[in-house]
Amino acid sequence: MTRPRHTAIGSLLVGIGCLSAGLALGRWLPRSNETVWSGADQPLATPPTSFADVAAKVAPGVVTLRSRMPALSAPAVGSEVITDATVEPTTPAGTGRPVATTEAGYRNGSGFVVNARGLVLTSRHVVMGASEIEVLVPGRGRYGAEVIGEDAATDLALVRLVQAPLDLTVLEMGRSEELRAGDWIVAVGNPFGFSQTVTAGVVSYVGRHLPHSDFALTNDFLQFSAPVNPGSSGCPVLDLHGRVVGVTTQAAAAAQGISFAVPSRTVKWTLDAMGKSLDGRVRRGYLGIEFASRGGVTDDGQRLHGAVVIKVAEGQPAARAGVRAGDVVLRVDGQAVEDATVLHEHIVRGDPGHRIALTLLRDGRVQDPIEAVLGEVGGAKSTAPAN
Repeated sequence: MTRPRHTAIGSLLVGIGCLSAGLALGRWLPRSNETVWSGADQPLATPPTSFADVAAKVAPGVVTLRSRMPALSAPAVGSEVITDATVEPTTPAGTGRPVATTEAGYRNGSGFVVNARGLVLTSRHVVMGASEIEVLVPGRGRYGAEVIGEDAATDLALVRLVQAPLDLTVLEMGRSEELRAGDWIVAVGNPFGFSQTVTAGVVSYVGRHLPHSDFALTNDFLQFSAPVNPGSSGCPVLDLHGRVVGVTTQAAAAAQGISFAVPSRTVKWTLDAMGKSLDGRVRRGYLGIEFASRGGVTDDGQRLHGAVVIKVAEGQPAARAGVRAGDVVLRVDGQAVEDATVLHEHIVRGDPGHRIALTLLRDGRVQDPIEAVLGEVGGAKSTAPAN
């Protein structure tokens, strides 16, 4: 049947329109090998096709630690197989330390080289109480080691290899403060005794505060989604340049893909504090308050940033100085408290016995600064659930 002339012409116009639209879209849709652009100047991030370069770069500097526990039988010579891996009891935050213990009496963990002279960083709970520590360096062999620095609050320990080679591969420290939720990360460690295991994921949350399992203290953690298993404790969390942005310390005991690391910003400060300490032990300040990021409003309606005090531990430094629940800390030693993290770091990085000045907002009025003398984390009296 012959179609009317106007119908044929209409179909032709529609076809030409579609072709024109296709050509126009073709000018702007990216080809498979082109970068996707957002706006005039900023390209959107494209996912990496492989993490192999990162893994190869850091592999020589990622080590395995084996700590012999007292009063346990010695392992068979050369044994590296974990036959009874267990996760330690969970913390109050519902997290467990991913450390593996063998039937043969060795606790297994991970670590990485931070100094070419044989200094290795790991998790404190991997080596705590060990009668003997052995470090396996990829391609180099096994070395005895001794603990020379520790920080109970961050669960970090520094060990020194005995008769270490002089050309160890040192992992570079990155900047955890530049991370955003959603950024790619890579972890390389020793889960269940399988050395040089590479996993990947994303940063899930930056600045997750969790209570410490032993002390009345909360810490700032990097939450990430890469799998963490017994034996992963102490393994480096890396950015896509192979720089350390965290040290694995905990995992949610009843979940998958919820893992935590000490951020590199904290790691750097801790290593520096270990070096300055005469015995290598980091001592941290303690005030005896629980607080959260929340400002307040003055009587004249002015909104101020700060950290609101939720609880004051009886008999602790803050209580002795006159701090009350409901107070908002506006400044500490003259520094503006923009959020709880600022106050937290100022306290735990302070020296026990040091005086700090607190400017408070109370009942709508800014108070004159008061002084508090810091206690010590883990001290005999710092047992209340507060920072």
